[in-house]
Amino acid sequence: MKVNKVMLITIWALLFIISGCSNDQPVIPENKSLAITVNIKDMSLSFVDLEEAIVIETWTMDKPYTGGVLLPDNDSLLLYGKQVETVDIYSLRTGKLINSWETGRGIVEGVLLSDREEIALSDQERQSVRFFRFDGKPIKEVVKTGNPLALIPTNSQLYVVSYNSKKLTTVDLQSKEITSQFSIHSAATGAIIQEDKNEIWIGGHGLGSELESYIHVYNSKTGELKRKISAPIMPINLLHNNDGTFALSHGSNSLYKISDEGVIQAKITVGANPFEITEYKDQLLVAGYDSNDIHFITEKDLSIGKSVKVGKGPFQIIIREID
Repeated sequence: MKVNKVMLITIWALLFIISGCSNDQPVIPENKSLAITVNIKDMSLSFVDLEEAIVIETWTMDKPYTGGVLLPDNDSLLLYGKQVETVDIYSLRTGKLINSWETGRGIVEGVLLSDREEIALSDQERQSVRFFRFDGKPIKEVVKTGNPLALIPTNSQLYVVSYNSKKLTTVDLQSKEITSQFSIHSAATGAIIQEDKNEIWIGGHGLGSELESYIHVYNSKTGELKRKISAPIMPINLLHNNDGTFALSHGSNSLYKISDEGVIQAKITVGANPFEITEYKDQLLVAGYDSNDIHFITEKDLSIGKSVKVGKGPFQIIIREID
């Protein structure tokens, strides 16, 4: 039986409610481009050299982190988890814990904001989006966002997808005020924004026995449902770049390549119970949650290249690119 992403965050976190700080970790070379996987079954981080496609280091953590964000210095790794009381920041080059923010439990997503030394965090305990400076100083909290999960930032707006409140919220990044809200489908997760077309594409998991098989395309200004794109089953993560839109459907272990008009151009089977997709140069990286690996896939034709074993239950991939 497939388990949805929100349930996994809660289940694995509840198994490992541990207090205290992690010990120092092995140092990570500063000159390596990396894919860092947050592995939630064994509470570890795997560091994959992107050029060699090999694991160069593993950190064993003592808190149930479910995700993270690399700050612009390419060294400070911010980690969070729904059942973790703090957001913790580690230096990769020293392996040391360098800062902790007392956030309380509930953080499930974090994104950097363009041209700002700020980060936005989804807080499901407080049903809000919280904005912080990189030094941990709170800036503002935006409430009435439903049960926030996915955060999609642009230069001026932050789109907040609520998993179980059937709500999309738009927040102005200058004022940190809600500018609009409209209804969306249930159990929504994963989204991309196409500002030039005023479109937001949102995937989903489905509820109970009704599994989601479509990507819903809404007008990002009015909330009008423009069309639905078939991508069975459970398209829970989306990525968009110049080559098109890519949808990862974990219910069928499928990766779809879709044109801007919504036409499926290619499809492959990859990983076991994949949740996460990201990109590096001209490659896609997909994490197989049950197969404990990441797969390197060529964007143009969806051909699978190398696969790398990582820790157990890779749930998020964080990219560090070194020029």
